[in-house]
Amino acid sequence: MNNRQYKFLALWALLHCQSNAFECYAPDRRAVVMQTIGSAILSTIAPSAFALENNAENSELSMAQPLGPDGESSRPSAPIEYLLPAARVGIYIYQLVALVEGFHANDQSSEGVAKLEKLLLSPQRFIRASDQVDVSRDDPYKNALPIAGEIGVAKEKQKERQANSVQVGLLPQFFEVGELVGERRQWNQLRATERERENASEVRRALNIYTTNLNFNRNKYEWKGSKEEKRKRIRSDQLPTTTDVIRSDLDTRDLYRNQVQTALDDAKAEYLYQKRESGDDASKFDFTELLGILKQAQIAIDKWFNFIPKRDVQSALELAKQG
Repeated sequence: MNNRQYKFLALWALLHCQSNAFECYAPDRRAVVMQTIGSAILSTIAPSAFALENNAENSELSMAQPLGPDGESSRPSAPIEYLLPAARVGIYIYQLVALVEGFHANDQSSEGVAKLEKLLLSPQRFIRASDQVDVSRDDPYKNALPIAGEIGVAKEKQKERQANSVQVGLLPQFFEVGELVGERRQWNQLRATERERENASEVRRALNIYTTNLNFNRNKYEWKGSKEEKRKRIRSDQLPTTTDVIRSDLDTRDLYRNQVQTALDDAKAEYLYQKRESGDDASKFDFTELLGILKQAQIAIDKWFNFIPKRDVQSALELAKQG
């Protein structure tokens, strides 16, 4: 798989969940809060991950996992500096859970609730200017003029097929440039849409910085299933390609990213609901639901971290704690 295919695939996975499904699944109290805080906040809430759940259950990752570019068993990764924004998201979630667990144990001081409100409702900055990192989404057509870029990519694809001894008839090659014109248009649309969502969500952008800078082995993957299952899939021509395996990996990472984002939005809504229902009396807050929501965020960020080498996660968390 060449660089153009990988970059398009990565963005496709980032945008795979398009629906605002949370409106169908959200609890009644969230609807009450949304009416209270107005449509301005509604416009910034991220798409829910529910639309991806079935896809994740059918993921090829249970039997095949992508590899990093170095070595037979290395995992896809990016340099530590690209993980720092996501590490700050993780620390933020861990802080919230610890704070609300204290309230749940009846240690519900007004100072603690004020700290919680600041953490939940004040804009968080997970990305620092000193990080010098950002989402990597280069133009796979090398910013070439229309048609010229597509012709160049078509030639690269033909060279790749020849290197892999893949034969393609003249007719498909003839139509390939036309297909690439449509693909380039779709790429530009997807890139613009995702940029808007990243601008509306610091959490989304922080996790995307790492995901879009991942380094995959584009030629092979690690088969985790049985030899019999592999033979069966080969006979039925259903063995996943490297592209399939990388797509499953990116889909699942983004499933957990969406769950983190949705849970944090739900936590803000739940806090505002409690604030409204208690008449802003901290002693009357019921933090049971809020704690459950924050633990969902914690589970999701931990699952997202599980895709990354443990030593990298530990190093990034330590660096993020240092400020």
